[in-house]
Amino acid sequence: MTKFGVGFSELSDSFNAGVTAAQEAIQSLELPESKINICFLFCTSRHEAELFYNGVKHVVGDCDYLGGFANGTITNNNFGYDGYQCVVGLLSSDEIESHFFIEKGIAFNEYETGKGLFKQIAETEFNGIPKMLLLFDAVNREKGRFQMNFGTPLLQGAIEEIKTWPDIVGARLMGDMKFKPTHQWFKNEMTHNSAMALALTGNIEMDVLRLDGCTPASAYHTVTKCEGAAILEIDGVPAMDFVGKMMGPQIENDYEQMKFFVTMGKNLGDKWDRKNAEYVNRMCVGVNPKNKSLIMAEADLKVGTEFQFMRRGQEMDLIEESVTFFTQNIEREGKKPLFALYLNCAGRANAYSQNYTEDAIHVQNAVNNKFPILGIYEAGELAKINGDFQVFDWTGVFCLFSQKNEVN
Repeated sequence: MTKFGVGFSELSDSFNAGVTAAQEAIQSLELPESKINICFLFCTSRHEAELFYNGVKHVVGDCDYLGGFANGTITNNNFGYDGYQCVVGLLSSDEIESHFFIEKGIAFNEYETGKGLFKQIAETEFNGIPKMLLLFDAVNREKGRFQMNFGTPLLQGAIEEIKTWPDIVGARLMGDMKFKPTHQWFKNEMTHNSAMALALTGNIEMDVLRLDGCTPASAYHTVTKCEGAAILEIDGVPAMDFVGKMMGPQIENDYEQMKFFVTMGKNLGDKWDRKNAEYVNRMCVGVNPKNKSLIMAEADLKVGTEFQFMRRGQEMDLIEESVTFFTQNIEREGKKPLFALYLNCAGRANAYSQNYTEDAIHVQNAVNNKFPILGIYEAGELAKINGDFQVFDWTGVFCLFSQKNEVN
């Protein structure tokens, strides 16, 4: 038998928050004497990480732990961010096997970290095709100032080891929008500056729905000069000057507003067919007025890359409709949903977008308490697109874990 339970808390006392969320998760399992295989746990950076962890362990006891800081959390009936939100998810199963992998030292070392982590995975013999979750630290403060840990070089290192991508989703973890130092939990230890992977095998299925958060707002333009994640020129014009002219006087001289406002999309599908477009979005996370560059969240917008400026915002009714249709199709395929893992870009939250309501509410409405939701707000969601595994911005990844229904 397999069961999944979820608990939520917004208590400011970190130990009691862990206790409360864990107790709620235990109660929702409806199997009080069952063995817990995996405890997923996430909390914002406002919490004392060790106290929160100890509170969860006080209730759950010995098992394998996996999680880290998140900007906020989501369950079936609760959501929130930028406060003291935390979530605990418990998996109890005698039909599912779990395999844990970790590679430490991701800061300034993403490519090697990806190779090291996925070399471990490539050398592991699985009983069946694994369903995988990748989590890694977003925050690099090893030199005292913030720099993003990039996902694209990590994935470049990974694919050299495994050659083809399994069924996999992931997230880049942060605890707040100021990118304070982070914490992670792996099996029975606290860590940071790491990339972690969980592989599930046995009676477990995983289906993924990607909810895009942007639409094109310009013609195609080209990166003509860059250094790493810094775009120096667009169409031969200094990047900040180009953006300023395009966005108008309200943005032109407001350097701070360019951060987290400017978003660029690479179309991996048909360039001229909007119905078959497949966008990977990149947000601007900083500017450098000295060389008039835009600092992007990833370093994959190279010289010659064509992109479009993107308009953030999603049709909320379409989110609800898409999740409902997706879930119904899975049930028609003879699968019984166990729980949904919702990896939601922090920028999609109402406080940081032009949305009129929270997308979490529409996901909750679509699920309608049919199965548990374990959701987090994070700094980059990962999913497959056209068979490739990519890091996204302004995107929601709705991942539904299920089992095949027994045939009488």
